[in-house]
Amino acid sequence: MMTDGENSPRDYIFGELDQPKNAAHWLKERLSGIRHFSRKTPAAPKPDDAVVLKVTTDAGQPVEEIFVWFTTDDWQTTQKMPFTRSHLAWNSIAWTYVQEWQVTLPPHSEGVMLRYRIGARTDNSELITFSDNQAISPDEATQYSIWYGRNCNPAWAKEAIVYQVFVDRFNSGKGKDWIQTSDICKHYGGTLAGVIEKLPYIKAMGFNAIWPTPIFDSPTHHGYDTKDYFRINPRFGTLEDFQLLISEAHRLRIRVILDFVANHCSNQHPYFMDALKNQYSQYHDWFVWKKWPEYDSFFNVGSMPKVNLAYGSPARKHLLSAAQYWLDMGVDGYRLDYAYGPEHDFWVDFRKACVSVNPEIWTFGELVLPADIQASYSDSLGGSLDFLLCQALRSTIGTGTWKLSKFAGFLDSHFRYFPEDHSLPSFIDNHDMDRFFTIANEDIQRLKLALLILYVLPGPPIIYYGSEVPLSQNHLLHEGGGLGFDEARLEMDWQGEDSFEITGYLKKLADIRSQKAFYSKDIWHVVVLDDEEQILVMATEGTKELLVINRSGIQRSISIPANNQEGEYLDLVTDDVHRYSERQLTLSIPPSSGVILSGN
Repeated sequence: MMTDGENSPRDYIFGELDQPKNAAHWLKERLSGIRHFSRKTPAAPKPDDAVVLKVTTDAGQPVEEIFVWFTTDDWQTTQKMPFTRSHLAWNSIAWTYVQEWQVTLPPHSEGVMLRYRIGARTDNSELITFSDNQAISPDEATQYSIWYGRNCNPAWAKEAIVYQVFVDRFNSGKGKDWIQTSDICKHYGGTLAGVIEKLPYIKAMGFNAIWPTPIFDSPTHHGYDTKDYFRINPRFGTLEDFQLLISEAHRLRIRVILDFVANHCSNQHPYFMDALKNQYSQYHDWFVWKKWPEYDSFFNVGSMPKVNLAYGSPARKHLLSAAQYWLDMGVDGYRLDYAYGPEHDFWVDFRKACVSVNPEIWTFGELVLPADIQASYSDSLGGSLDFLLCQALRSTIGTGTWKLSKFAGFLDSHFRYFPEDHSLPSFIDNHDMDRFFTIANEDIQRLKLALLILYVLPGPPIIYYGSEVPLSQNHLLHEGGGLGFDEARLEMDWQGEDSFEITGYLKKLADIRSQKAFYSKDIWHVVVLDDEEQILVMATEGTKELLVINRSGIQRSISIPANNQEGEYLDLVTDDVHRYSERQLTLSIPPSSGVILSGN
């Protein structure tokens, strides 16, 4: 029987940020000084909206006044408006008073790009300190933008069911063996031709979109350190192979979402190599330097230097051009790696540049951060990968460290919190964390239960390659003897394709989601909850749908009160019919299982 916390490995989805001590330190840091963090109402302004900007200051120094400087013609002309004090609060974590300030920007018409900076005058001096980086020069100040354009996601994004392909480990292609499989940190030999070959297989499981890990030229097997943004990684194939991937995917009505890494590149990028060799290189300003030749890099990984994407930088223009280049070739969307790295202002420009090529583009960012920060990107990214739901599903179904009541409470708040147009693609694992099947002690029933829940919740589901096998791993990522993230990136063994355990189950879930379009927007509420028995029953708000979960390790008989919902209920997975008797619907649910019922 699975009990809360029993033999559960520590899950590091948010690193250590979700631990109280670390969260307190992080929050205290965010409250110090003058802070804006792109907070505004509405979060994703539309043409003719008045926009309220919000700023906080702590009591570490007296703040006399705060101003916003803004422009609609790229700083050729500037307007200035003062903030007013609003709510004053005490924060015990930071042990200080926190003053809120706000100002209302006038409405602007469609197509306007408004850029702004916020600065405060402190200590009775003329010195201006700018939020959020606390710079004292306008040229170095954090810049923000509002684009009064298309910020809505395309209709197809809500209907998307995405298969994530780790290209190097997926399929080498017909007639080719893996290069090697003994060293998980080296190239295995997956190719774009191998992905093309398996598109019908992916389609057969009900997927209508694929997300391949980075395919641009890179020295590594994972590709998250780009060497050339305009070239396909020759280990994966050619430009012609990529074009064939697009055409074949579209022929099968499968969208293609590329993985795009803007924050950093490879130290083998020719522009960086030139700038590192020569302080006066024409590419010096493309990168972020501490003091040349020392440079900033992604989490201090020297092979991944940070790209300077500040407003007006040549690197920004280069990456926007690269994004447009691949969209011109038919790409449907972008998954944006480490989206918290570049300034918010960059992503506003990115979205505008992409929409100008493909108005139906779907973009979503990797923001492994609290909900309020994710929501602040609603006007620049189409959405954010739902790491919070991922954590909830792994903790509730994978390891049992959350009670069902905590999970139900989380769901009740989570989907109400984000702006309506903020897409939350959901998942239970990916290439940077232990596979769900592994943390669930390789219990396939728990895996199927997690997938069932994933497919009925609003966010577009993303399934990591190999989940259908299901693939596991040799070591946990954070245990002794493990070799890091690559533990969760083992190769597919296609000789066993006919015996993969849950390909048919995934197809069934995809069919259910496609038939029940309201799953992408409905909120579920609790009907029955018993932490002791480990039973949870939830229902949708306007339709006769029931999600029944038995998390316990034994078969349970569950009675569901009628609540004016009498009639027949169809089990959408098995097609069994259940009927109310004496105003009760009684079900017998196997251990670690769930059912989705649809009423007449």
